[in-house]
Amino acid sequence: MVKTRGSFLQGFLGQGGSAGIGVDITPEQIMVAQLSKRGGRNLSLNNLVWAPTPPGAVIDGRVENTTAVARVIQDLMESRRIKPGMAATAIPSREAVIRLIRLPAELQSAELREVVLNQEAELYLPFPRDEAYVDYQSLDTAEDSDGIRRQEVLLVAAPRSIVDSYLNTIQQAGLSTRIVDVSSFSLIRVLRNKLLQYAPEEAVALLVIQADGTEISILIKGVPQFSRTVAIGTWEFREALCRALDLPPGQATSLLQSLTPPLSGTSGMEVEDQSFSGRGLAALRRILTELAEEIQRSLDFYLSQGDVAPIAQVILTGTGATMNQLDQYLSQRLSLPVERIDPLQVLSLTEDEAIPSEVRSGVGTALGLGLRTLG
Repeated sequence: MVKTRGSFLQGFLGQGGSAGIGVDITPEQIMVAQLSKRGGRNLSLNNLVWAPTPPGAVIDGRVENTTAVARVIQDLMESRRIKPGMAATAIPSREAVIRLIRLPAELQSAELREVVLNQEAELYLPFPRDEAYVDYQSLDTAEDSDGIRRQEVLLVAAPRSIVDSYLNTIQQAGLSTRIVDVSSFSLIRVLRNKLLQYAPEEAVALLVIQADGTEISILIKGVPQFSRTVAIGTWEFREALCRALDLPPGQATSLLQSLTPPLSGTSGMEVEDQSFSGRGLAALRRILTELAEEIQRSLDFYLSQGDVAPIAQVILTGTGATMNQLDQYLSQRLSLPVERIDPLQVLSLTEDEAIPSEVRSGVGTALGLGLRTLG
């Protein structure tokens, strides 16, 4: 993290050179994004390339086969003649402890560091302090209900073994890095301008549907107030289709892109339909219903925490966000406006080669990591 006071969104822009490489490593795919700055703060997308993750190479948020993943990264970079340089990567959000804490405003930098990294960290870590990387960022100062001025501090920690597996992978790939981010922070960086459009009294729910789960974050002014990961993602959808229709995984993945979730008024029709597509929709509906219920539970839990900002918008992204009408389906189930975003459009980036629509929603983390290395 960057230890600068002020806006969380500004602080997480990072510092680096005029070109940056982001490497997003997930159990599903490995993506490399190369960005550069031209003419002040204008961004250019130099390269964006991806490939499947070797089977079993990433398990439970840890890179288990660093050699295999490093080789994929090298191959991707060689395919576009990307020169090795400074890079950033990220651990899954579920592997990090993220807490927004409030401390006395009079604490100075040295004392604040001691209090946060040692005393406060001990209260929140589910693992030994000496086995964790712990970082923080000081945010705004405000007066609480008791009339006491306090400063908000974002505390982030992760197991050393998890972080080191990503560091070792990047180094084996021949890249330099001092940055291991959290995947949700990388997306927040991409969404910076969009999030600043909302009032301080409004919360935004960020849903990131990935292969192995869905990350749910509640943000105010870009600052995470609550986060949770639900173990339902595109792999769950695919497996449901495989079981219902007796399909191989590859064919189920293609079918998933063509099916449309049932909207209000049609919820019971596909259950009685025993045709091929009808059985597929019934299987998809069961998983989507479970996912929507888990998201609703998360939102309800956040709203139950006393005097909190209401949720004004749901933002949908991730590799699983491209399903037909998924934004409309979730909007009906959650009774909230849901917007599916294209990270490339959010950053006003143009690409030399057309990027498939089913890929575009899943590029946000890689782009945010590329931004992290830029000055």
